[in-house]
Amino acid sequence: MKNQFFITSIGLMLGFMVLPVQALTPVPVPTEPIYYEPPVVQITDEIRKHSCVEIDGAINQLHPYRYSYKPGYYDDGSNKLAATLIAFDTIPIVEGWLGLAYLGYSSLVDEKEARRTQQVEQKIAMLQRVKAEKHCFE
Repeated sequence: MKNQFFITSIGLMLGFMVLPVQALTPVPVPTEPIYYEPPVVQITDEIRKHSCVEIDGAINQLHPYRYSYKPGYYDDGSNKLAATLIAFDTIPIVEGWLGLAYLGYSSLVDEKEARRTQQVEQKIAMLQRVKAEKHCFE
């Protein structure tokens, strides 16, 4: 019985060694940037046609959206609960994965919120550039 197992294992090892080896094609290197680069907000002719008061009103309407109202990482009670779940979770199936999943989700929401506020900041900066070009309120 031992001889048969030995012969079978040697045969399998030799079989795997004789399999044809194929050359791996190199993975194409991405040329686009790895990190998020926000699109530049362009000044359109329609925006240039607005009066200085209308542009100033648009800037004032955008100001509440430039701030993030999501609590910080250490101030968010849900993140504290998720970290506690990771450390002390004893549910057989989950075993801390639920907490890790929530922390990943929380990080994704933070990134989305940062991109949103950055986009609003760019719109405000673009409108301020238009105001400067028009020499508004001088």
